Amino acid sequence: MKNSIENNLASTTSTAAANSGSAAAINPSERPNDQSPKRIMVIPDVHGRLFWKEPVLKYLDVVDRIVFLGDYLDPYPNEEGLAENILENMMEIIELKRNNMEKVVLLKGNHDQHYASRRFKEMAGGSRMDLLNWANYHEVFAENEDLFQIAHLELVPRVQSPKRPNDQTTQQPNNQTTKQPNDQTTSLPDDQTTQQPEIPYVFSHAGMTLFWLKKVNDEVWHLPDNQISISDPDIIERINQLDDDGKGQDMLAVVGICRSWFGEKTGGILWADVDEHATLDTPNAYGMNKAFQVFGHTKLGLGYEKVETDLFAMIDSRQCFIIDGSIKERIVSLDQYEKGRMEVKSEE
Repeated sequence: MKNSIENNLASTTSTAAANSGSAAAINPSERPNDQSPKRIMVIPDVHGRLFWKEPVLKYLDVVDRIVFLGDYLDPYPNEEGLAENILENMMEIIELKRNNMEKVVLLKGNHDQHYASRRFKEMAGGSRMDLLNWANYHEVFAENEDLFQIAHLELVPRVQSPKRPNDQTTQQPNNQTTKQPNDQTTSLPDDQTTQQPEIPYVFSHAGMTLFWLKKVNDEVWHLPDNQISISDPDIIERINQLDDDGKGQDMLAVVGICRSWFGEKTGGILWADVDEHATLDTPNAYGMNKAFQVFGHTKLGLGYEKVETDLFAMIDSRQCFIIDGSIKERIVSLDQYEKGRMEVKSEE
């Protein structure tokens, strides 16, 4: 797949490298090793767009993981930056996965599931579903079902760098730190670092709510509540096993009130609107206050990168993001990440 992308984007990449200093920020010496911080590239809703290609070509050998958050088909009308052939665009992503089985994670969204599952289609088929090509898309998902999943868990050790002279922070009541106005750049690693506890990152298309998890447990799992934590690999595996032809699929098809007049309190992991994640109190049940969720699904307007709280980041903004264990921010856009790296290099 890397060769395919290189062939398709050779002219685009060479032009970008010539016109942008940020291309020089990545080199083979920055490839991950046992001592380097973990780096994850996250790619939100694709919907036939091409924004993922050049970053994947550039970072494939640099990051430890590339996570696609789903929704590969069903483009929005009158959008720029779309592939000429939407299915071919998805097939290139599938080829990328087949050639990088451990590195690339393909999650499914609601716009994928209504092609992959007839049961889901009947219960919760979404807008812009391509009925003319439904059979073709269904066949593609059936042939490649082993490549897709619903949720993914990644533990990211935090590497703490010493403070720089201009890196001033203020302590808040909840023990969080807030940057002062003179600290405008993304924090990046220095030579001396210390290892900090791991943060569990939980990736899915639309995120998990407390309401939905309780519904799944009440109707499918029947586990003691104290045995459920979204940072537990066994629970993530149980979530992936919901992708069946029975009750599990019904749980994936739960639509919330923000997306349907007849919706439930919140949608499920493929349908929850970002507004359905809003809560006045930190949900302590099911370990939701101990993990950081990353998801897409709710399209942001132009000029907006993400919606971020202490518990999640919603990043459906048509651009790639980076998680790097050596910076303070839990997730940053690729543009901001590269800008920060170049600013640090210019200071050295």
